[in-house]
Amino acid sequence: MNADTPHPPIPDAADEPPHAPATSPAASVQGDGPTDARPESMTDAPEGRDVSPSAPAMTVKACAEELRARFPALFGGEPKPLKLRIHADIEARAPGVFPKPVLSAFFRRYTLSDAYLKAVSTGTHRFDLDGQPAAALSEEHRRIALETLLKRRQQRRGSAQGAREPQAAVAEAAAAEPPDPKRHKARHDAPREAPREQARAKRREAQRAERQFRANLLRAYETTTLTRENFCALKGIAPEALDGLLETARAERAQRQAFLAELVQAYRASGLSINDFAASKNMHPGQMHHLLREAQGGNDERRPAPRRDRPPRSGDRPARREGADRPRGPRH
Repeated sequence: MNADTPHPPIPDAADEPPHAPATSPAASVQGDGPTDARPESMTDAPEGRDVSPSAPAMTVKACAEELRARFPALFGGEPKPLKLRIHADIEARAPGVFPKPVLSAFFRRYTLSDAYLKAVSTGTHRFDLDGQPAAALSEEHRRIALETLLKRRQQRRGSAQGAREPQAAVAEAAAAEPPDPKRHKARHDAPREAPREQARAKRREAQRAERQFRANLLRAYETTTLTRENFCALKGIAPEALDGLLETARAERAQRQAFLAELVQAYRASGLSINDFAASKNMHPGQMHHLLREAQGGNDERRPAPRRDRPPRSGDRPARREGADRPRGPRH
């Protein structure tokens, strides 16, 4: 039972036979002292009027509803410590309305609920039917109520210890920790972050396509036999923009070659297999195979022949003389 519920739980069973209240550590909370076996509001009540056999018997639930309706200041809100012998006042204000056994059953459940015990353990006064302070609460009654509450909580904690699932423990710990402003901000910004992430992905894809275009342009320019003007017309590029694109492509190719060289050096120094080396770099093994093949193939690549429409550059191989490799027949 939750100690913070506004009203103590009342069973829906309409035909529960009322019986004498059982002795409990909390029963003395309502009595005159710690030796009282049950609340005094139950023990000294005057006899109610006899109920005829033909009249429908009042249930505990109906009794609770009638008390809330007649005395809302006391029973309508949070539980309050009751004045001693409160049912005598009820009989005086509503004679014959509440049968004594039913009223006793109601008070037994009401005064033994966690909500009522909490009110007694923290209260300072007892209240009458009008919700007004009637007497001071004794320190002994407050102590008994508190001890009963603590004992119940220990019993519940012990019984739930073995049945609690790990997920429930994690959820409880997460609820107990203070809120993280960054996490809250991330959840708050999540709907707006999705379009931004899509825009960033599009920009990255556009940049990759531009780099690929410049790399293809450089390879085509270094192998073509067309004049500069015809090459620009074929590629749809302004002649004045060609040099800038080629310069950027050469710088990107140099960066790529440096990256591949460092990758091959690290792979050879690691002594790992390709799959293990890929895992250490957080890469897919297929991607690592491709990069290593690219690095090895780049070392054996033959440089293209120099263009005829530009002066030779340092490192260019001399143009092969036409027919130089043609086998010669025997001389006559």
